[in-house]
Amino acid sequence: MERAVVTFAPGEHFWSTTVARVRFGAGKVASELDEIRSLMRSRGRRAAAWSIGPSATPADVVPELTALGLERESVTGSSILLLTSEPDAGPSTFDVRPVRTFEDHLAAIEVANEGFGFPPEDAKDELRRARDTFEIERVGSHTARLLALDGERPVATGRAWFAPQGVYLGGGATIPSHRRRGAMASLIAATWPEAVRRGTPALVTFGGDMSASLLQRLGFRTLGRLDHLIDRFED
Repeated sequence: MERAVVTFAPGEHFWSTTVARVRFGAGKVASELDEIRSLMRSRGRRAAAWSIGPSATPADVVPELTALGLERESVTGSSILLLTSEPDAGPSTFDVRPVRTFEDHLAAIEVANEGFGFPPEDAKDELRRARDTFEIERVGSHTARLLALDGERPVATGRAWFAPQGVYLGGGATIPSHRRRGAMASLIAATWPEAVRRGTPALVTFGGDMSASLLQRLGFRTLGRLDHLIDRFED
């Protein structure tokens, strides 16, 4: 649809359906929401994560959507961050490698489950679909999953999506025992050479207030802010 980009991914979570690039007309927010929900119902979905950027329309789309039942995922939202030079990560004590085996894929999922604090049912769903997601990610070269290890122990993970304009980083998670020790910086530093090799030396990501300060120390600059909304609805 032209007024928003709706993406469906495997899974039962609200983040398995995303809505972005919102361009609704004035006075049409309610009808556009109804159309998106109808599309979701046709795919068996009942929840979605919305990302509302500074160019979304109308200007008051966030309060209009919350008045219609969507909830803010956080009060402050997150920063849109861009890096166009080599990250200032310093020396690393972590071994970072791309996920190429199913064993590493499982390890990355388990790290994400722990790092994000997923509820047991959501964690089980991620592991249940592991073989399918592994096979999907092996096809083509548009995405990569990375794993950071402390010795032999997997401690952090993240994903990179490659586009003609640059590389989007997302899904970054570190297990609680290894936070603030440089694992995420090591993942970002490992992604930069691949972005340069592809001729797209630009990394883009989103970060809350805590992670944004870390990313800014690596050299990222803030371009704007995003509001994150969650839509849960019944028939």
